[in-house]
Amino acid sequence: MKLYDAIINQTNSILQQRSCRHYPPDPSRIWKDRGTSELVMLRDAAFELGGKGYESVNYTCATTTPGLISSDEIIVCGPDLPDIHADVPFARIVFLETEDLQEATDTEKAYRNIREIEFIRYHVFPAGYMVRVSSTSNEEQVRISRKVIDAGIRFSYVGGTYIRKYHTLPLVRHVRIIFVTDPDTVAALVPCAEKVDGITKTLTHILDGLPTDCGHCQMKAVCDEVEGMREMHLGKKAGK
Repeated sequence: MKLYDAIINQTNSILQQRSCRHYPPDPSRIWKDRGTSELVMLRDAAFELGGKGYESVNYTCATTTPGLISSDEIIVCGPDLPDIHADVPFARIVFLETEDLQEATDTEKAYRNIREIEFIRYHVFPAGYMVRVSSTSNEEQVRISRKVIDAGIRFSYVGGTYIRKYHTLPLVRHVRIIFVTDPDTVAALVPCAEKVDGITKTLTHILDGLPTDCGHCQMKAVCDEVEGMREMHLGKKAGK
């Protein structure tokens, strides 16, 4: 699976130009997962990430390229949770190294695997960290309780919660979680999120049956740009 490799590399290039902190997950400091959604009332909130008109970015990329995601890691770019005192822009990005998703031989299975990975984000519920995810856009807003700020919550602890959840999927080898609160960096990542959305929509169209004439297909630009996408399309047509 190399569909997202260029986006992973582009994201890494953006982050390398910023001052980011890197943390290995600490099993002793994984933030509590409540197991169900928690309502944090506005009156009880310290601040919001990506809410109230601030820019918000969220996307997930999987790869099977060895070494591209070489270990579990949490990256924080911008102020960490204890250092935030008002609403800010926000990005949360997930990169995963996985087992073979079988896109070359089974497009439907590859798509199901990708969707299963993406659905993890709807099933992580850090205490005092109320996540609102849009299923129709590349946005994610988080409302942070004052209680958990006082309790010492940090992005590295929340990242550990996400990493543990992703590892419940047998095909996941390594997970990199990136939290961004620096406004310029969040803005720079918007085009990456749009490209991920384009790939996902193209996969959906492949399963629905794309036109056989590439010159008249609305997804041609994505297939031309993304390595492996055209092969999946041709493989799907050949299998019909």
